[in-house]
Amino acid sequence: MKRPSSLFVALVVVGTGSLAGCASAPVSGTEDRAASVKVYQPAELSSPEYDVVRQLWVDSWSTALWMPTYPSEADGIASLQTEAARSGADGLINVYCVDRGRPIWSSNAGPAYVCYGNAIRVRQGRG
Repeated sequence: MKRPSSLFVALVVVGTGSLAGCASAPVSGTEDRAASVKVYQPAELSSPEYDVVRQLWVDSWSTALWMPTYPSEADGIASLQTEAARSGADGLINVYCVDRGRPIWSSNAGPAYVCYGNAIRVRQGRG
């Protein structure tokens, strides 16, 4: 039987470690902070009034392969609020949810919403 090359073993170890780093446990109190993350309409704030912390679900190469889907817009926005709270943001802006429809290979007949937006930190004196 042929032994795997050391390059193959190294790639498996690095890949496994990378995937394990992506799976994180919820930060304590995140749910409480998520409830206080406000969703702003684009006209409510001008760009000097906030700093973008992170673009949620579109700031990673992995979104070219997979994005989370939700059964409703409300579920998608709640997930964005949780992720924004984990990132230290206190608001969301430019939030969009799109119903991608049911994937052909899925047995779920319900809608599949994809939601994304910007996690922001509102500057002092605003909010």
